[in-house]
Parts: sequence; structure tokens; C-alpha cells
Amino acid sequence: MIKTELYFDFRIINREDYTEQIKFFEKNKDLLKNLNGFDEIKSRQEFIRRIFILYSCGIAYSRTHDNERSIELFDIVIDQTETKKDDFNIDLKKEHYYIDSLFEKGKAQYNTKKYTDSERTFKVIMDTGFANYLNSNWYTYSRNARLFNNLNNWILYLVLFLFIFPDIALSLSPTTSFQLSIFNFVLIVLYFINPSKKLSDFFTKKNVEKFNKNLSNRADSIGYYTEKINQNPNDYVALVERGISYNLDDDFENSLKDLNAALEIDSNNSDALYYRAIALSRLDKFKEAIEDLSRLIDLNESDKAELFNNRGHSYMLLKEYEEALKDYNKAIELEPHYASYRFDRAYLYQDNGKNKEAIGDYNVVIELESDNYIAITNRGEAFYALGDKKKAIADFEKAKQFDYKEAIDNLEKLDFE
Repeated sequence: MIKTELYFDFRIINREDYTEQIKFFEKNKDLLKNLNGFDEIKSRQEFIRRIFILYSCGIAYSRTHDNERSIELFDIVIDQTETKKDDFNIDLKKEHYYIDSLFEKGKAQYNTKKYTDSERTFKVIMDTGFANYLNSNWYTYSRNARLFNNLNNWILYLVLFLFIFPDIALSLSPTTSFQLSIFNFVLIVLYFINPSKKLSDFFTKKNVEKFNKNLSNRADSIGYYTEKINQNPNDYVALVERGISYNLDDDFENSLKDLNAALEIDSNNSDALYYRAIALSRLDKFKEAIEDLSRLIDLNESDKAELFNNRGHSYMLLKEYEEALKDYNKAIELEPHYASYRFDRAYLYQDNGKNKEAIGDYNVVIELESDNYIAITNRGEAFYALGDKKKAIADFEKAKQFDYKEAIDNLEKLDFE
């Protein structure tokens, strides 16, 4: 059983001091990992406290790049929450630590190249019908990585095999040997065409369509929640759910009304704050969006990197560049391998004339996403601004292969003499 003192001892640790959190876990791991101890828990509060410690330590291991240990702790959170859901009246579709443990576990599996496991983990979130765009993106990444990551490599291996062992071809009849040569030539052409990207793009589109279809369940539920609100205008759950449904249907005005009403009842509800921040931002109310995102960050919600990045974007649109840069820096510190955050900071640098810094970030983005033609084009523009026209042309030509209009226009209109 987890003593109350242990929980409060853990809460004393700074929420971002991952080293101290790991030390705490190592000191108390025999108690925290003892699955039999969960059977002794009698109250929901005590159960959530133990889950909170395990979840937080899983985050600490993840942020210090010990993915295997983080997966181990997230598995305990997931398995025990599923086991005890009836005992403590837990709705798995809405339990924050459960959903986010799945999310963090999926990312850790992805980072260790366990793409099949990662896809399966994100699929659990998708199947709830309560996934957001970030869950969808990671599900798509893991699925495509599983299907296509090694396709080009296998083509190359086969070509090399046929070159290294020519006796195979010589032992065949002339006709068959010629056919094998043609086959080898086709493989070489395929390798340079990069079929993995084309297949990845196709299935990414399919996955997004499937995700959007799942989101339609939200829209269909508007009538259901409206009926519940008509019966009880203070039905907090119905207000939040309908507000989110409106939000996902791009009806931000109505979303804002419902989420405002819900937050009058519980001002710290993370779902309501998150989606209200989105609604406020989409309605160009960036200062109010910043307030909600700041509250979410202070509440120690998971995936803080996204929250910092979103707040940075709002500061950017308000032209408060120093504050935006601080938030982008924090997002990248928490998620250094997430290309989108690097891209946003690069854009901020470039918009402020810091082209060398922008190129540094674009380099990382392109390393992570070699077909990101917008980043390639933007880097070319940064090179051009610095007077390096040779590298600028190279980037524009590369982006031109994706039929990106801005790159094509740059090649036609800019002075390269």
C-alpha cells in the first residue's frame, strides 16, 4: 500500500526535475512496482496517487531517453487501470493517466523502432473515438514506419545480392538470365524512385480519412448532449463533450460557449481548457488562448511540449517574439526529435532575420523529414538571404521535385546572377 507520506514526498519534487524523480523511483521501486500492492488499495484516491507516481516516473525515464524503463512503467499504469476500472468506476476513454500512458508508451516504442508495437498502442487510443490530431499523427507515423521503413533497404539488399552472387544468373538459361538482368534493372530504378515515400503518402491520406471518420462520432453526439443539457443546463460532462464536438466540427463560437459554461463549474478541467485554447486561437483571441495554455502548463498536464509550442505560436501571432522563442525552446527541450517544433522555431528565426539560426533548425527538420519540401524551400530562402545562391538553388530544385509552387516561383523570379 502506498502511504500518504510517500505521495506527498514525491509531490515535493519539482515537476520537471526528472533526475530526482528517477532517484525517488529507484529508492522506492520495490514498493511501487509491487503489483500485489494494488489489491490492497481500497479507495479511488489512493489508486490514482499510485498511478500518478508511476506515470510521472515513466515520463521522467522517457524524457531522459530511457525508453525501455518508461515502457515498463507505462505498462503497469495501463494494465492496472484496465484491471481496476470497475472497482474504482474509471472510464478508460476519459482517464487522463491511462490515455496519456498509452500515448507516451507508443512514442517510446516508436523511438526504439518497435513500429508494430507502436502502431498497436496508438490504435487503442484511436479506437476510443476520443483521439486528437496528435494521436492521429503518431498513429500514422508508426503505421507507415512499420509498412515502408525498410522497403528501399530491402530493394537495395536484393540488388547487391544479385551483383555479389552472379553465379546464380550464370547457372540459369540465357533467357532466364536475361529476365533476371531486367528484373535487377527494374529494382535499381525502383530504388531511386523511392517507392516507400509514395506508398507512405498514399496510406497517410487513407489514415487521415479514417481518423476523420472516427471524429464524426463526435459530431453525431451533439444532438445527444444537447438533449442532456436541455434536461439539465448544469450537466458538466455534457457541456464539455458538446463543446469538444463543436470544436472538432470547426464551430468555434458554439464550442467557446459550452466550454466557458463548463469551466465556470470546474475551472481546472484539462479537456475544457485545452479545447477552449484552440477555439480562442482560431477566433484570433490569442491573449485569452495564452492564459488557458499557461494554466494547463501550471496544472502539470502531460505532453507539455505541445502546450509550450501552441503558446509560442500564439505569442508569435501577437508579435511577442521573445516570449514565443522561450516557449519554442522549451518545447524543443522536451521533444528534441519532433520536427514540427523545430520548424516553428526556424520560421520564427527567419521571420526575424536570423537566417543562420533558421538554417540550423531547418537542417534538423529535413534530417528528420527528408521530404519536407516547405522546410527545404524555406531553407533555400534563408541561404539566398545570406547570399549563398548556390545552396539556395539546390534547395529550390529539390523542392521543385515535389511541384511546390513557391520553390518554382523562386527559381523563376529571384536573381541568381
